[in-house]
Amino acid sequence: MLPTDSTATKGTTAEATKQNVCAARAARVNYINYNEEDQMEVLGYTWCRLRSTLTWAGVVLTLGALRLVFHWYPQLLLYATHAPCPLSTATKLLVVDNYLGRFKTYFVKDVKTISTEGASSSSGGNAAHAGSAGNPSCGVRVQLSNGFSKDIQKFRAVWIKKLCYIWDENRSEFVKLAGLDKGLTKSELHGYSGLHEYQQQLRRTVYGFNNIPVEVQSRLKLLLLEVINPFYIFQLFTLCVWAAEGYYYYLIAIVLMTSFGVTSTIIQTRKNQQSLRDTVQSSDVVTVWRGADKYEELPTKQLVPGDVIIIPPHGCDMHCDAVLLSGTCIVNESMLTGESVPVNKTSLPRLSGVLYDQKEDVNHTLFCGTKVIQTRFYGKEKVRAVVLRTGFLTAKGSLVRSIMYPPPADFKFDQDSYKFIGILAAIATIGFLYTLVLKIGREVAAGDVAIKALDLITIVIPPALPAAMTVGKLYAQNRLHACKIYCINSRVINVAGSINCVCFDKTGTLTEDGMDMWGVLPVDDRRFQAAVKDMALLSREPLQLGMASCHSLTLINGALSGDPLDVKMFEATGWKLEEPEVADQEKYDLIVPTIVKSPAGRGHDELPSEIALVHQFQFSSTLQRMSVVTRELGSQDFVLYCKGSPEMVVSLSRPETVPEELNVTLQTYTEQGYRVIALGRRTLAETSYTKIQRMRREDMEKDLEFLGMIVLENRLKPETEPVIGVLKAAHLKIVMITGDNILTAVSVAKECGIFSPGETVVNVTAVPAVKGTPARVFYTSPKDLMAVIPNGQHDVEAGIGQECFKLALTGKTWAIIRDSFPELVPRLCTRGAVFARMSSDQKQQLVQELQGLGYYVAMCGDGANDCGALKAAHVGISLSEAESSVASPFTSKDANISCVPKVIREGRAALSTSSGIFKFMVAYALTEFISCIILYAVESNLFDLQFLFIDICLIVNFGFFFGKTRAYAGPLVRDPPLTSLLSFIPLTSLTLHVTIITAVQLGAFFWVRQFPWYSDYKRIPDSYACYENYAVYCVSLFQYIASAVAFSQGKPYRKEIYTNVALMISLVIMTLICAYKTMYPAQWITDYFGYIQPPAFDFKVIILCLAVSHFVLVVFAEDVLVNYVLAKIIRPMWKKKAGLTTNEEKFLAVDRELAAEMWPPVTTELPIKLNASVTELRAPLDTAEIHFRAERGPESSLASHEMADQAL
Repeated sequence: MLPTDSTATKGTTAEATKQNVCAARAARVNYINYNEEDQMEVLGYTWCRLRSTLTWAGVVLTLGALRLVFHWYPQLLLYATHAPCPLSTATKLLVVDNYLGRFKTYFVKDVKTISTEGASSSSGGNAAHAGSAGNPSCGVRVQLSNGFSKDIQKFRAVWIKKLCYIWDENRSEFVKLAGLDKGLTKSELHGYSGLHEYQQQLRRTVYGFNNIPVEVQSRLKLLLLEVINPFYIFQLFTLCVWAAEGYYYYLIAIVLMTSFGVTSTIIQTRKNQQSLRDTVQSSDVVTVWRGADKYEELPTKQLVPGDVIIIPPHGCDMHCDAVLLSGTCIVNESMLTGESVPVNKTSLPRLSGVLYDQKEDVNHTLFCGTKVIQTRFYGKEKVRAVVLRTGFLTAKGSLVRSIMYPPPADFKFDQDSYKFIGILAAIATIGFLYTLVLKIGREVAAGDVAIKALDLITIVIPPALPAAMTVGKLYAQNRLHACKIYCINSRVINVAGSINCVCFDKTGTLTEDGMDMWGVLPVDDRRFQAAVKDMALLSREPLQLGMASCHSLTLINGALSGDPLDVKMFEATGWKLEEPEVADQEKYDLIVPTIVKSPAGRGHDELPSEIALVHQFQFSSTLQRMSVVTRELGSQDFVLYCKGSPEMVVSLSRPETVPEELNVTLQTYTEQGYRVIALGRRTLAETSYTKIQRMRREDMEKDLEFLGMIVLENRLKPETEPVIGVLKAAHLKIVMITGDNILTAVSVAKECGIFSPGETVVNVTAVPAVKGTPARVFYTSPKDLMAVIPNGQHDVEAGIGQECFKLALTGKTWAIIRDSFPELVPRLCTRGAVFARMSSDQKQQLVQELQGLGYYVAMCGDGANDCGALKAAHVGISLSEAESSVASPFTSKDANISCVPKVIREGRAALSTSSGIFKFMVAYALTEFISCIILYAVESNLFDLQFLFIDICLIVNFGFFFGKTRAYAGPLVRDPPLTSLLSFIPLTSLTLHVTIITAVQLGAFFWVRQFPWYSDYKRIPDSYACYENYAVYCVSLFQYIASAVAFSQGKPYRKEIYTNVALMISLVIMTLICAYKTMYPAQWITDYFGYIQPPAFDFKVIILCLAVSHFVLVVFAEDVLVNYVLAKIIRPMWKKKAGLTTNEEKFLAVDRELAAEMWPPVTTELPIKLNASVTELRAPLDTAEIHFRAERGPESSLASHEMADQAL
């Protein structure tokens, strides 16, 4: 909670002082989840009798209309019926979610008071366990998200976005209820020895049932929610006006179309809700430990945090998040991560003083939604896990919440379309007033005046507009489906048409999932030996032994299973992995459960060599290493092998064993795109097996002997380079965001074309503030890519000052710059091309920063590490079918990036279609409006059947086929379709169009009055037949056809209109019918449509001539004046001359700043030398911290930059 600056005027009485204090408290700004991604503002309100009475009286007086407004804007109902108050006394909360500071979403939530006193103690209340849950007088102890615990018996709580927030009296704020993952040490988690039934009931009162409920709304509820939408309310008003006017034909047509649309929406919504519910809802029976030797089976729905569950030997589906207390598990996490490789989970170390951390202890945590394949444990001891989180607090629950509460829509086209409807409403109001004045002045009956005036409103705002706007997206969605690209939100297709920045993950997205062994580089006497590609030639060198033993592989159904990199490395050695042929539950009775054997004939004396894998430290992305303790057959010593990033292994190795040329060699291979892993070992002499099980990781992983490097090849997917070429040809910004080594990432970027030949690659390295030295940022680039000054010498301090450079940096540098140099972030985003060693959170941060600069960002990835970025991006394209990918609007069945240009093409076509159909519908509405306004001048109007022919045969017909035009198959052009309907070009287009329409209709109106056979219209009840009606109606028919052609834009976003066979046939048929109705209609047609024919043939020809002239003028205006002169000549010149940059295009302003400032100041060397040394840390941390001593000196290798970032 953050109080704002507020002052209270001192009063002369105690009452005045009390009032001022209350006012100051009410003026406070309160937050929940402050400074976190889901930060929200909360305001307290309490019920007010006077306000409520006045409000509901207004509801009655407005016949429910005011209540309808309150339904659309719930916060208004809160304002009207409740008074502001402090949170401590609030009965309702107004929650304001201000997403990225730009989009506000309001939630009104009830504050509930809950008591644990009602929980009955079926076990007699004889429970005793850690905390106070066993003492009824203290209630139950729960953990809060801020790391504190709280004993609660009666508490106030509110549920926001499916999460519970508890009022903390001590801090005067609502704090998110957490599971056991916050504020507890690892030893405290090991202290949980099972909950009794009473303790469980107490916790269930607070945490609720362990399920993830997804409401499937009834059809009646969905119908009511749909029909009270503002648009349908307006449509109901429209139908009432038409019914009063007797316009039944189109009324029936609109009712049928609306019924079809509403029914389709309800069916699709229920289908989506049922699909989500079926995906996330599951139940089972689990064995719970009640303490001592007491076990009980109960439904997973009844689990609460603190329960200790038994993981069966045959595995199970996880229905909660839990941490392993004993044994190990092999888990398939593909449903959440997208990775099909089984993961080995080990028991949580029993460390006192060390807090449990979900990210650091991920290898000990079982997540909801994953599947345990098998377990291993000591003898008869069971595999136990303590429940950390249940329900929506779990990893799966978080995923479901992200689907239920997606980020607010941010698309200018949609926003402008609503604003444009407001403009049409203003035009309708003018027409309404014009009709009132005109009709009243002519003493027309009041009822007729009202009907005609209201009729104009229904004409200007076409009821069929939303349906017409949806058609193009639905066609695009079907075309994407045919390309095996599935879209769960058709609205995002239009957004895809505006994409100007595409972010890619590397591994599995740009490159193949697996890797191939290239070879190894053994080390002997501090020198790298010749590269070895055949592992058999190593002949039991330490490097080969390390490759055979340092991995986390296991056998599942007789097949090797584990990380693909480990599989490739192990298979290259030719060794075999064996697990003793005993039941799993006995494996830990053996000293060694797993061994690896060399092939026969390769050991000493022709005997196979065996190595036992005694103890394993799992790979940690934070530590960037894994290690295995082994013992070779016949040896008394244990040997630790450690494998990880070269930078990390070097930092853990004895300096006298590290080759002097390591940096140069590492750079040589990484710059060619190879994945390089280093291997080291340490002999643990005079150490027992029991002691090894107790030793801390950092006590073992030190003083290593550097053995060499393993080189793997990660090939580009064949589709990658051509697709990158297509996107770059369209001048889209391409960004690689990866967790891999920066040198490998830069090499892959060069290979696939992200870096063009001749572009300068500038490495950005940030050094944090240390011991009073401020943080610093360095920009380095090889000498051959430096700027050259006039005398021909390299200026090492010169800025590049040109556009042909791109930046590469790591996640550590990104974090330092965001914290210490936030003003540089826009520049890094604008010119950054490679972001390496990025965590999943940092990927999401980068996407949001790019969006803040005005980029429309697409993110393409294949794993759970990309899930946050996929959700945050305007367009997320997942190459994985995992559950985590459902948060992404697009999913491609073909796991390569060829889907990206397809999505962009279809998006541009759909956006162009939506823009065209919107202008067509607006032109149609204004054309009818102009016709009515002109005919009102002579007390005439269009007949109902004339309206019907226009609305059904022309507008609905053309609108239905308008979106069938396919996406343009040629190259993607630089500029996407315009996303603003209120910008100069579309407004000019519609203005020209309406001007021409008005001129032609007025020409026909006045021309017909010049003929000798013309006679004035004399009003006859129920008849508008007159020559003016014929002239205006007939010429307007051709205007609708011309509008459909003019606004059906072809290349560069869609194919030409003549490729749309259905639309062309429709246009030709309707043109012939309209010409027939104008020139030679049968008598029954004139009678049916109610118009009269001119007695002379010449005026009919004039009508056709006016129609042809109108067609030529509008096509010329749209294709030449608007799409060519304005869009391609005047607009670029104007923007260039004026330096025009909107808030949506901040990146253009950043680009100009960079060019003007000669930024960045590039050097050929990193001005500091970074030497690594390891400092052992004691409790509470369980890892090593790497310190770097900075000394002045040259360091020309980019490998040292990577080392700096890794260490920092």
